Amino acid sequence: MKSPAPYAGRLRMLRVGVLLLGLFLAGRVVQIQLFQHNKYDPIARSQWGKETPIKAERGNLYDRQGRALALSVTTWRLGVSTSQINEKCDLEAMLSDLSEILPRKSGAIRAQINKANGRHTILGKNLVLTHEERKRLKVHTPVTFEDERSRIYPFDGVGGSLIGFYRYGIKEVVATGLEYSLGGYLDGRAGLAREVATPARQRDLGQIVLQEAAHGQSLQLTMDVRLQVICENHLTEAVEQYGAIGGSVLILEPATGDILAAAGWPLLETRAGRHPDPAVWNNRNFTRYYEPGSVFKIFSMASMLRHGAIDTATVFDCTDINFGSFTIRNDDGHSYGDLPLMCAFSKSSNIYFARAVGNLSANELYRDLIDFGFGQTTGLPYPGQVRGILNSPVTWSGRSKPTISIGHEVAVTPLQLGLAVCAVANGGTLMAPRMVRQVLDNEGRVLEELSPAPLRRVMAEPLAELLLEAMARVVNEGTGVGTKMDWITAAGKTGTAQKSRDGMGYTPGAYIASFAGILPQEDPRLVILTILDEPTGAYHYASQSAVPLFRDIVMDIKNSTDWLAASPGGRTGYLAEMDQEDFVPVPDVQYLSVPNAAQRLGAAGLVIVGAEKDGMVVQQIPAAGTRCRSGDVVTLTVSNRLKGPEESPPAIVCPDFLGLSNRQVRSLAARLGVPVAIEGLGYVVRQNPAPGRMVTDRKISLKLETGKMEAFWR
Repeated sequence: MKSPAPYAGRLRMLRVGVLLLGLFLAGRVVQIQLFQHNKYDPIARSQWGKETPIKAERGNLYDRQGRALALSVTTWRLGVSTSQINEKCDLEAMLSDLSEILPRKSGAIRAQINKANGRHTILGKNLVLTHEERKRLKVHTPVTFEDERSRIYPFDGVGGSLIGFYRYGIKEVVATGLEYSLGGYLDGRAGLAREVATPARQRDLGQIVLQEAAHGQSLQLTMDVRLQVICENHLTEAVEQYGAIGGSVLILEPATGDILAAAGWPLLETRAGRHPDPAVWNNRNFTRYYEPGSVFKIFSMASMLRHGAIDTATVFDCTDINFGSFTIRNDDGHSYGDLPLMCAFSKSSNIYFARAVGNLSANELYRDLIDFGFGQTTGLPYPGQVRGILNSPVTWSGRSKPTISIGHEVAVTPLQLGLAVCAVANGGTLMAPRMVRQVLDNEGRVLEELSPAPLRRVMAEPLAELLLEAMARVVNEGTGVGTKMDWITAAGKTGTAQKSRDGMGYTPGAYIASFAGILPQEDPRLVILTILDEPTGAYHYASQSAVPLFRDIVMDIKNSTDWLAASPGGRTGYLAEMDQEDFVPVPDVQYLSVPNAAQRLGAAGLVIVGAEKDGMVVQQIPAAGTRCRSGDVVTLTVSNRLKGPEESPPAIVCPDFLGLSNRQVRSLAARLGVPVAIEGLGYVVRQNPAPGRMVTDRKISLKLETGKMEAFWR
């Protein structure tokens, strides 16, 4: 019998080995779990699961009436894994379902699948699919879905440079405009999930949400998309009609500082495709500055009156152009003689303001202009804003003060200028620009109201009222008379500023024409600023371009919106004032049919004589706008429309176009349906056929010249 000693030794050695191995493994576990946890944890996680972000739903943008401007939607990328098409797959049924949902012809889908030859192929991107459609397609194993986030803009290019865009990229997003600057509200916070896998292929344990996504907040803007459409349409027409290289229109609510519309050229016609000019995404109302010219006299006048440098009775000789080492002239060399303040403002005399500002210190003028917000950023949440130019008085030369008083040697953004005009309209308070009215949750409930923010009082209310009256005189009798309308009162100021390029001094023939308007005068609701960059020829005068643009916009606002409904002033206010003396203004009935003219005159309490029962009014005495007592007689001259043979167009009496501007000619011609051929710029000095002659099938030839009406240009 053998001794057990050798076996006992071997067993002890085995036990020691197992013990040492156990100690090693335990140590290794401790090492990995405690000391190398950070190293091996991500490796383990990558093998048994994958962390994926949960995208946050971006908030929406709405206009002030709740119309959707920018929406986030979930769309789908639809494809087919052609390698999984086999005898178990009902190919014909799959093609039929795909052709109905995409929609595409089943033959085209079949051809694409065949061409893929076993590879995965994408059939459609950014598809909006209902739950039922997705359920229907999931029956077919080869069909694949991939959810995407998309940003859609229901009004397409309208307000493109203001709203901007937000695009989901592969690695990062790209955004501009309010979509970029309001990201703190809109973005939300992404969540995090883990997909847990198993060793078996094509199987997993689902998804574990580690952190829920927080959806972004939606915003209701101050913008009115109806006003934006009006501004963009008329700005497009004006740039083309007046040959300008650019322009902008800004509409503000003076009581709140709300930005209602902001259109800047070039405009974005559609968001489809690529846009070669990146300027379509920069709204020049906020990102461009310019020398405002005579519009700036509103604020130099405010400063001089505030400090008692002048009063309304102060008179200066507006023929003396000599200022010592330099000269300053009125536009077109007009010699007005002695003028008091209000008359000088309505005529926009450069000499008057350059003389008057001599009674004001440089520091007083500078501090007041800073107070109005010039030379400073506005705080509007829009990227790329500029401060403009307003240098410190220590850098001013001997001619700086008079030059600044007439709107040169200073540069402003349209927004800065518009907000300063709002201070005149609302009684003297400078408002912060407001772009957001409400913050909403993802179910549309109001989370926060963003109230209007008054910054500071820049003038006393009586001074603001005086400035408003001065601007009303510009419309009633001065350079802005083209904005005068019989249904509403308006106040405003024109500006025609010579333009400098690239620091090379002022460029001959290059001007910026602008008009700042307030309406209604008695109860200001809107401030509208129209600007055209380098309009051609005689159109460089603001009265010939920026003023008609303003008027067209106001008329469209009246006809298309309720912003000016039941407005005080104008005909309504005038009649209320004059009824005590039984006076009424004679309506304009020229070129109306006799029944329509009779109805309009009768409604004004006037009696007509000399009219036939049918025909068109070609002359009226007294003229339109004349103040008459109720019951007075208006004499009409009427010409009948003559009908030619049935195969010929009807003949009409040739209207009198003499003295009308290009715009007035086109308006009247469109109203009467007569063709015109226009030659030249300015006002009609010759026409063929003559007024009163018959027009059949040939155009009326009109010759326009600029010299006849120079006294009215600004």
